[in-house]
Amino acid sequence: MPGAREERHLFEFDGGTISLDFVNTVSGMRGGNDPRDRVLTYPDLVYWAAQIGLIDDPQAAKLYDRAEREPGRAAHAHAEAIRRREALHDVVLAAVDERPAPAAALETLNGWIADAMAKRRFRMTAPGKFEASLEDDGDLLAFLRPVALDAAELLEHEVSRALVGVCEERLVGRCAWLFLDTSRNHSRRFCSMGECGNRAKQRRHYRRRRHSQP
Repeated sequence: MPGAREERHLFEFDGGTISLDFVNTVSGMRGGNDPRDRVLTYPDLVYWAAQIGLIDDPQAAKLYDRAEREPGRAAHAHAEAIRRREALHDVVLAAVDERPAPAAALETLNGWIADAMAKRRFRMTAPGKFEASLEDDGDLLAFLRPVALDAAELLEHEVSRALVGVCEERLVGRCAWLFLDTSRNHSRRFCSMGECGNRAKQRRHYRRRRHSQP
């Protein structure tokens, strides 16, 4: 299993919320010609969580060590994380497309959210003031519970759900990353102007040049 110090992919966080950034750990088009999963192992998953700030470096180091000591459990946890990620993707994309969500995906997502909510704990920090946290019960996927709660909040509220968009490069089979459109007039078209936006711009430029030639 890859160690903690191996060089890994630097993730991009263009989703605008941790649940969409988790879904976007697959580049390209799911079901297309060239999908690229960026979390191929449990250590990759830990690396993503550390990059996005769900865990700190000491927590990540402990999880890398556990993965080396318990490779079977780590592999099982990785497979479960991917199952949850794909369920979340299918449910959110169904909401964007305004069609019914697959029943199996919804069941998986509900189970994940229920687990996360059951681990929420409150403590009083001062008279009349409380702080919420998530219990760390040693589960290898405990650090993904905030993702589940974020997804629940995103899908529950109509205002936030209506802001979820999908990269326009989906129309040409290149990208289907999801994002929260918080632009002033809600006109965001691409997950990233630096990559997908520029690619679309180059195609338009090429078509104009081709049509202008005698």
